[in-house]
Amino acid sequence: MLLLWASLPLDREVPSLRIKTGVSDISNQILNRADCASQDKHMQEDPQNTKERSQKLRGPLEKGHAELSEEKIVARNPLDLPKAWTRYYDRLATHFVKQIGQRRSKVILEAGCGKGQLTIPLLRRLPRNVKMIAIDSSKGPYAGWLKELSQKLQTARLEKRVQLIISDARRIRAIEDESVDIVVSNELLCDLPYDSQLEKALTEFYRILRPGALMIHGEWSSSPAAEPQAFLVKHWPSWTPDQLFSIMRKNGFHGFQVTYFETTIHFGYENALEELQTWGATEKFLRHNDEMLKREGIELPYEHIVQCEK
Repeated sequence: MLLLWASLPLDREVPSLRIKTGVSDISNQILNRADCASQDKHMQEDPQNTKERSQKLRGPLEKGHAELSEEKIVARNPLDLPKAWTRYYDRLATHFVKQIGQRRSKVILEAGCGKGQLTIPLLRRLPRNVKMIAIDSSKGPYAGWLKELSQKLQTARLEKRVQLIISDARRIRAIEDESVDIVVSNELLCDLPYDSQLEKALTEFYRILRPGALMIHGEWSSSPAAEPQAFLVKHWPSWTPDQLFSIMRKNGFHGFQVTYFETTIHFGYENALEELQTWGATEKFLRHNDEMLKREGIELPYEHIVQCEK
């Protein structure tokens, strides 16, 4: 096992997209911190675990195309990656809609919509009379994302069903009190690492939601699975369901439930390099782990989906 330990707070101005090799997560800052740390002190290798993991994954990776199973999407080559992400978010949107159930909802707000990875597949699965409001800061590393989403919506002929707003989730603009039926987000809460930041967002969500309305948030899990793993990075922040239950109840929410979205993507070597570079990995980090990445690739963690009511 290769074991790295690091801790660094994140904020909305810095990407906190995370990835894992084997079964654990890496954040942008963790990668950079790992490069600066004394690797001899913090790393241990377990060849047996690496060998077992490699044998387990070699079969699907060698087939060289985007492969689907009930829980894992395998994308070895760069050409496979767009389809892999599309399939991932299609499945995630289906999971969200299942959690929404038969609720009669006219207005859904997605906080931290980004480029619309979840927005568009959600719209395609919701009744046509449902209006979506999509907000994102669209600045810093997220600059231009709402513009890109606007173009995608026009291409998909969905632009009339979505209102795009440049806004921080902690200070939601142009949304009236008690005017929203459901608030959804995916990979937003990890960008609010401090209690005070998360509580500001929850206060805003509470303000705009109607009484009895629903809130659903998806987050990649930081809990390692009980299976052979070649790569483990402990990171902070990562809100666990227990922590979210406590802070959401404190802010007036109730009816808390947790479900798990078990689909993941396994990236082959080329895709792994591209993803890690996009998320902040340095050349030093990539060189140090090159052989392992060739054997193992990388894999997204599973998501936990938390929901509650106002």
